[in-house]
Order: sequence, then C-alpha cells, then structure tokens
Amino acid sequence: MHSRRAIERAAHHAFALARARSGRLCLVTKSNAMRYGYPLWDRVVREVGEQYPRVQLETVLVDAMAARMIQAPRSLDVLLASNLFGDILSDLAAVLAGGMGMAPSANVLPGADVPGIYEPVHGSAPDIAGKGVANPVACMLSGALLLDDLGHDGAARRIRGAVAGTLRDTRHHTADLGGNATTADVASAVLHTIESQG
Repeated sequence: MHSRRAIERAAHHAFALARARSGRLCLVTKSNAMRYGYPLWDRVVREVGEQYPRVQLETVLVDAMAARMIQAPRSLDVLLASNLFGDILSDLAAVLAGGMGMAPSANVLPGADVPGIYEPVHGSAPDIAGKGVANPVACMLSGALLLDDLGHDGAARRIRGAVAGTLRDTRHHTADLGGNATTADVASAVLHTIESQG
C-alpha cells in the first residue's frame, strides 16, 4: 500500500538526510509504467521538497537508477524509494561496496519515539551461522548507524575508521572479500584498532 502519510514521512526523513549531507536527493520511481502508486510518490515528494529549498531533487526511473548505480555511483547520495525498489537497490549497492557482508542497515520509523532495528542487510545468514566464515563488518557498521542515531557521532566515526583501517590489510579479509580470515579474526583486528586509538 502506498499512502500519502507514509510517503510524506519517508520524504521528510530523506530530505533532512540530504540537507545534512550533500544537498542531493534522488527519488526512485516507475510512474511511467505503474500509473497509480508511483505518480502519488512523485507528487507527494515534490510537495514535501518545497519545504527544503536547499535540497536538489532529481527523479529517476528505477531501471535507469540500477544502471547509474553501476556506471556512476559517486553521482548519488541519498535515494528515496518504495520498499520494493529500496530492497532491490540496497542489495545492488551492497555488491558495489564489496558484498552483502559489508552492508549495514537500519530500519527506523522517522518521527516516532520507537527504537529502530540495526542489522546487517543480509540478516542472520543461518546457512553459515557458527562456521566462522561470516564477514562481521556489516554488523559492526550497523552498530555505527545505531550510535549515529543515538547521538554518539564520535563513537560511530571510531568504528567506521577502525573498520576501514583494518580492511586495508588483506590479511583481515574474509572469504567473501577473497581472503581467509575468520569472523573472529576480523572482529579481533577491528577491536585492536579501536583500542590502539585510545
């Protein structure tokens, strides 16, 4: 179901994120072929956009967005999409970032006083649970998202910095990144990097 209320809530959240980041927001739509739900998205997002004059809004069809994410990912910052398109494009973005083991996620209800759910985009990966082969980076970066939302920006930056520093050394790459490190190896290396920062 696409409702004006839900679209407005998502749009305000996306515009606020874009305003705090690069000032660029892309609405992902398919209103040329799906003539009911997505024209509503287009109309409501444009209306909300009038309240954010410093944010540049671009509307892109979902198939064109998939191609653009591969051809020119640095041209993008904040994407606003329905659940269906967001689910598909977030998996594509995960692959561009190195794989599902690198992709954090946050499921939040903007404007509500309820906790979000912060987890790797791949979920619990039960097929590899307990084998020590999962890449823990997505889980760590999900924790950084939680810290961001709780207002602990410094701690979130430390986690991201420690992850980036650890991954520069290929000895700390799990199998999904072409290495041999275990889940515990990578987690220990990131923890050591954080502790060494003081």
